[in-house]
Amino acid sequence: MAGVCLFGSLPAKASARLQAWEFDSSQNRLVFTTEGGVEPLVSWLTEPQRLVIDLPGIVPEAALGDQFVGGAVAAVRITRADAHTTRMVLELNPNYPLDPRQVKVWGLTSQQWVVQLPGSTAAIAPADGLSIPEFSKAARVRPLTAVGADPLPPLLSRNQVTTAAVRATATVLRGVQTTAEGFFIPTAGAAPQIQVYRTRDANQARQIVIDLLDAAIAPGLTPEALPQGRYGIHSWSLSQFATAPPAIRLTLTLDGFSPDWQITPLASGGIWITPIGMAPSQIAVPPTTVVLPVLNPATPPPIAQPHPAAAVPAPAIRPAPNLAPRGQILVMLDPGHGGVDPGAVGIGGLQEKGVVLAVAQHTAAALQAQGIAVQMTRQGDQTVDLQPRADMATAAQAAVFVSIHANAVNMQRPEVNGLETYYYSEAGQVLATALQRQVLSTMAMNDRGVRQARFLVLRRTAMPAALIEIGFVTGAIDAPKLRDPRWQAQMGQSIAQGIINYLSGRP
Repeated sequence: MAGVCLFGSLPAKASARLQAWEFDSSQNRLVFTTEGGVEPLVSWLTEPQRLVIDLPGIVPEAALGDQFVGGAVAAVRITRADAHTTRMVLELNPNYPLDPRQVKVWGLTSQQWVVQLPGSTAAIAPADGLSIPEFSKAARVRPLTAVGADPLPPLLSRNQVTTAAVRATATVLRGVQTTAEGFFIPTAGAAPQIQVYRTRDANQARQIVIDLLDAAIAPGLTPEALPQGRYGIHSWSLSQFATAPPAIRLTLTLDGFSPDWQITPLASGGIWITPIGMAPSQIAVPPTTVVLPVLNPATPPPIAQPHPAAAVPAPAIRPAPNLAPRGQILVMLDPGHGGVDPGAVGIGGLQEKGVVLAVAQHTAAALQAQGIAVQMTRQGDQTVDLQPRADMATAAQAAVFVSIHANAVNMQRPEVNGLETYYYSEAGQVLATALQRQVLSTMAMNDRGVRQARFLVLRRTAMPAALIEIGFVTGAIDAPKLRDPRWQAQMGQSIAQGIINYLSGRP
C-alpha cells in the first residue's frame, strides 16, 4: 500500500496515543490530535474507496472507537496497523466522486493534523498544505505553527474571540475551564455583573447569551484556549464591546443533544455554567460531529472486519444460517422522525430523532457484518414523511421492515420506563415478538409487552413489519441509557440479533 508521508517536526513518543479526533460532516474535514509529534502516512484505496491514515509511533492499545458519520464519509474507523501504529480509516460513500488529488493534509502543529476532503466551500487549505497528486512519491512538509498571511480554513476552530481596546474595568474575564461539573469562568477583580438571555441563531440552533457588565477580556485569550466540542456546546464566542462601561458578550451555541444550562455568578469571583437535570458525562455527542475521549484498552479487529462503534461488552451476533443467497436478503431500517421533527423530547432536552438514528446505524452495521443487505429510510437528520418510508421498503422489496423509536409520557412521570414493540399483521407479530424477546434477553429493561397498533408504517408495508420503542426519553431509568453511546451500540446489536432470529426461524 503506497502512501504519502507528511513530516512532523518532532518524533513520536514511544508511549504517545491518539487523544481525540473530530470529523465535521458539514465541512468534510477530519481533525485529530496525538499526545506526541507524529508523521502521518496517508494512502488512497479503491474497491471500496477508502482514505487510510497511519500514525507511526502512536500506540494503538487504547481505541477511540468507530463512528458512523453519513454524507461523503460513511464511517470513520480506528484500528491497528501493527503493534506501534494506529490506523484511521475514512470509509467513503460509493456515490462520492472523490478525486484524491484534491485531498489536502497539513499540520497545525506536530501533534494536531487536518485532513480536508473536497466537496465543500470550506475546502481551502493553506499554501503549505499538501495535496496528494501521486502515491508513488513521498513528500515532506513542515507542520504549521503560524499561518502568516494565509488564513486557516474557516470553522477549523468554531470558537471566536473578538477584542477591542477599552479602559480599565472592574472585572477581567480570564478564560473558560472545563470541569467534571461543567464549565468555570475565572474572573479577576470585582464579582461579575451578568445578564442572561436564551435565543436562537439564524440556523435555529439554541444559544445562551451572557453579558458581563464593566468587564474586559484578558489579554492573550485565543479561540483555541476555549473548550472544543465539550458537553454539547458546539461553539463559544467572546466579544468585547467598547461601551460605557465596557461589556463582554459570551455566546454559547448548543448542539441538538445539549440540555439547558444554569448560569451562577460567584461573589468571590467567577461564573459556574452547569447542566440542568444531568451530569456533564451524560451529555451525548451529536452524530454529525464526533469528538471522542480515549476509552479503555481494546484490541481492534482487522480493517476489513466491521465492528461496533464503541468498545463495550455486548452480545455476540450469531450468524444467520440458511440465508442463501445471503446477498439478496434486504432489511429496511426506519429511524423515526428526523429533520424538523425531533420526535419525543425528554429529560434535559434529549431528542428521540438523534438517539434512534444512532441505534439504527449500529443495527445496520451488525446486520451487514453477517452478509445481510440493509437500507435505511434516512441516513442523517432529514425530514421524511410516513408514507415515503413505507414506499421505500416496498420498492426495495425488503424482507422485513423495522421502525426504531423512543417513547415518552408526561415529564411528571419519570417512573415510566421500559421496552415496547408493536405490530399490525400476523407476520409482523412474529417479528415483533422476536425483537422483544432478544432485546430483553440482553438489555436490562422493563418489559412493557408486544402490542398490536395501526401505525401507518405498519399498515402500509407489504412485508412483515414491527415498530420497537427502545425506552422512554422521559424515564428516569431509560433517559440516561438512551444518551449513552455505548448503550446505543448494545441496543443496535440486540435489535440486529432479533432480526436475524426472525429470518432464521428461531423462536
